Amino acid sequence: MTMTQHITTCTDIDWQLLWEQSRSRKSWKSKNAGEWDRKAASFADRMKDSAYAGRFLQHVSLDKTMHVLDVGCGPGTLALPIAEQVARVTAIDYSRTMLELLDRQSDQAGIDNIRSVQCSWEDDWSEHDITTYDLVIASRSLNIRNLAGALQKLDNHCRGSVFVAERIDPSPFDVDAFTAIGRPFNSGPDYIYTVNMLYRFGIHPRMELIELDRELRYNSFEDALNAYKWMFKELEPREEKLLEAFLETRIVTKEKDHIVVRRDPPQRWALLSWNHSDARVRRKTDTHG
Repeated sequence: MTMTQHITTCTDIDWQLLWEQSRSRKSWKSKNAGEWDRKAASFADRMKDSAYAGRFLQHVSLDKTMHVLDVGCGPGTLALPIAEQVARVTAIDYSRTMLELLDRQSDQAGIDNIRSVQCSWEDDWSEHDITTYDLVIASRSLNIRNLAGALQKLDNHCRGSVFVAERIDPSPFDVDAFTAIGRPFNSGPDYIYTVNMLYRFGIHPRMELIELDRELRYNSFEDALNAYKWMFKELEPREEKLLEAFLETRIVTKEKDHIVVRRDPPQRWALLSWNHSDARVRRKTDTHG
């Protein structure tokens, strides 16, 4: 089906095609494995004090018998706390440096039940001994072209529950920061595309809201600036000065050992979940490769 054909009901809509078209217009650039390798250390530092993991996991039931798959695990933001409560975690990511950070942190914490695997969404997971799991998680890791195929892949490797965290426009970006430096902002697709794609598959997900704090604490202005610079690709010196000036206007507390910056709106994520036994994933869908 093409989008030029007559649409009579919501089931006529090709959400995968809409997803691809919206991704092609987004203002921000997706990072490849090499770019994540270079940013892994700074990303891990930002996640260390983030409330995100705790707010995600308060919606997930864990027990000591469970085997868990964490897709796009990064430096272990979720894999590490989950491993302390389950039998086994398989953590996959396409960034080797992210996995090295995860392995290092698990060794330091004495956690020995995490298996890290370097592979991507596009790889054949069976070649990496990825089987089926009691819990499958994809947290903020679905920024890929073939969303339909990825959602099916998650369900196919699950015998229990699937949890997917998707961005809510404009998260994780600050639109005012783009305006301040004179760059246009187009969010690209967010969770509503995922919800509708799941609906077409016969999956009716539960949804919870993960909302982070409006006021964020940083050890220094430089740390806050680096957190904002992460939003942009190749800032020019003029743009960086404008970003610094903008960030100064967002400081609500300034002490010797820290500053507090206000984000409006705060970062928000949609946590979508479903049980594999309740899913009726179609065998033939338009996944566009």
